[in-house]
Amino acid sequence: RPLGDGFLLLGFVRRPVKIHGRGGSGMHDKEKGAGSPGAGGAAGGRGLTAEQAIADWDNPETRDTFRHSAAHILAAAVKRLYPQAKLGIGPAVEDRFYYDFDVKKPFTPEDLERISEEMRKIISDNRPFVRKELSREQALELFQDEPYKLELIREIPEGEPITVYEENGFVDLCRGPHVAGTGELKAFKLLSVAGAYWRGDERNPMLQRIYGTAFRTQEELDAYLERLAEAERRDHRKLGKEL
Repeated sequence: RPLGDGFLLLGFVRRPVKIHGRGGSGMHDKEKGAGSPGAGGAAGGRGLTAEQAIADWDNPETRDTFRHSAAHILAAAVKRLYPQAKLGIGPAVEDRFYYDFDVKKPFTPEDLERISEEMRKIISDNRPFVRKELSREQALELFQDEPYKLELIREIPEGEPITVYEENGFVDLCRGPHVAGTGELKAFKLLSVAGAYWRGDERNPMLQRIYGTAFRTQEELDAYLERLAEAERRDHRKLGKEL
């Protein structure tokens, strides 16, 4: 159910929490990509359009915004297909993005195909990303069933904004920014899945990390995937010579 009249529903079925939107940024951790699912602050709640991304693609922050938005869509798709999954973080990293999930069984290649198809459905719906600011109490209530989000919320210093982004009923703790809507992201690919300790600490639970990438055009995505394939072929040839 989409956001309406200032209400958010987490994971499509959570109980409503009244919130009020304000401007500003919502940085939720000290390190980009390490403990926060964001890539910078949003301005005025307006998202990046595909045309702006094409024009400004050489800007690393633009690419991060694009790919971080893809991570949000990934998380939304996983929660649709696996409602019991617990959410970790989903940053943009170099030319990729990832999202960490706590699930009972490791994801398989077949799972990635299902998730990719669900992402395409979300993209085709072309729903806007809506940025909102919450009080600490509202955030703790909203994410009461998401232990990793609760950990991040409790580490946010007093007085620092706590922001979320919503699209079509799915809400994620996030400092942003995002693209304007899900329809801006058409050229993406889920690449792999691996185990990753929560926050890189082997004393913490092992989560499932899904890696992906996104580009402004399908042609650029295809070229990137071909470079990856060629690098893998070179590695195999090198290994063969060494053996």
